[in-house]
Amino acid sequence: MAIGARKRLSVVEYGAPADLTMQIVSAAGIDKGQAGRLIDVAGERIARTLGFNLNPIQTDAKGTRVSDVAGMIRLAPSLELEIAPKFLGLEETDSTWREDFYYLANLSRHGRLLASERLRAASGAPQDLAALVARSLAGMYRDNRRKPLRAYRTARELSFSIEGDIDPFDLQFPDADGYPQDVIRYDRRNTFNASIVGAAKSLLPDVSDPVAAKELLRVIEDLPQQSRPEPYRAKKVPGRSRAWQPVIDLSNDVLRGLGISYKSGTAAAPGYVVSTWQTWEHLLMVAARFGFGRDAVRAQKEQRLGTRQRSSSVETSAFNVFPDLLITANGSRFVLDAKYKTNSDKGRLRISEADTYEAFAFSKATNCQSVVLAYPALPGKKQLPIGRVDLFERITIDKTRIYGVQVEVRGISRKGGLTAFSGRMRSELTDLLTSAES
Repeated sequence: MAIGARKRLSVVEYGAPADLTMQIVSAAGIDKGQAGRLIDVAGERIARTLGFNLNPIQTDAKGTRVSDVAGMIRLAPSLELEIAPKFLGLEETDSTWREDFYYLANLSRHGRLLASERLRAASGAPQDLAALVARSLAGMYRDNRRKPLRAYRTARELSFSIEGDIDPFDLQFPDADGYPQDVIRYDRRNTFNASIVGAAKSLLPDVSDPVAAKELLRVIEDLPQQSRPEPYRAKKVPGRSRAWQPVIDLSNDVLRGLGISYKSGTAAAPGYVVSTWQTWEHLLMVAARFGFGRDAVRAQKEQRLGTRQRSSSVETSAFNVFPDLLITANGSRFVLDAKYKTNSDKGRLRISEADTYEAFAFSKATNCQSVVLAYPALPGKKQLPIGRVDLFERITIDKTRIYGVQVEVRGISRKGGLTAFSGRMRSELTDLLTSAES
């Protein structure tokens, strides 16, 4: 398969079916069967990467749809597929979706809040996902550069100065350049820095943004003479250098996917992808802790709803449920549960019956009368203030009140975006629950 300049195809998660097969045929000059296989193989590799049971990219007579993932996928050496999360949309709707997506992905996968804060503040913020990753990697490296990442290693060296272990034979018959000896070194030439350099070199051919490319070159020049990286080996940095762990995690992510060099004609592994519902769930947890305070939020804590007894046994065991967040603040308690998929009835949002039953179980188990089901707001013609909470439905069962709300996410990558998101969400949830109780 001969593909010229790099081409990019775009779809929206849970969007209308797209004729992706024919787009690939047109872009790559291959037949429909080959195009279909590229889509299937990419989806299967995403499923293995994220631990999904099903392929998130499905194609039928109506077209191709993507579920529960977002990011960039390499279909072939010069052919990419970008998937925008349903709550961010594509460029036509919001030109900053890539920055927002990468901020959320970084927050979720690496617990790193500052890596992307500079993106919106920097002039000429890149619109390419590879450039966003490159700037983030280079920025994280700069943040830690004053405390170099050193580690112990064993090196085979030649020297007439005896510093390490020498074979007795070599001691009697030295080499022309000295005694061969095994020396323990504590320096910057180690597997950790090799991963950083390897990631920077892998990203470089994919980065079209000159500023991002220049920053990658600075990283490479600052860490010369590194060995080949080992991307598939788990690397945990020593405790004294724990600040470097997010840099190593991101570097390994790049080496496993985004920066791999592909041979012509070979279907590529996933680029940079995340599970969207897990990302949304993690964002709500972080925002709730920022907004209400860490001590006020209990995450994924099991709550006893009843008991379970098998017919062949007289013993009983607890039947527990696991609400996402149990929040105690301002003298009241409520459950905040992250939801990603909404039902629609003639274009109107509604809480599904399954979500209603689950919310009622959470209410009984926690003895909370209020349960908030929080969905990400979908892009509209007008962008709402970040963190805005919009109530679209309320269900009352006895004393239990179940609220279905949408929360605006767009703009999260702007400087101070997470703080603004957390503050407004806390304020508007508090107002919603207070007005309902009065």
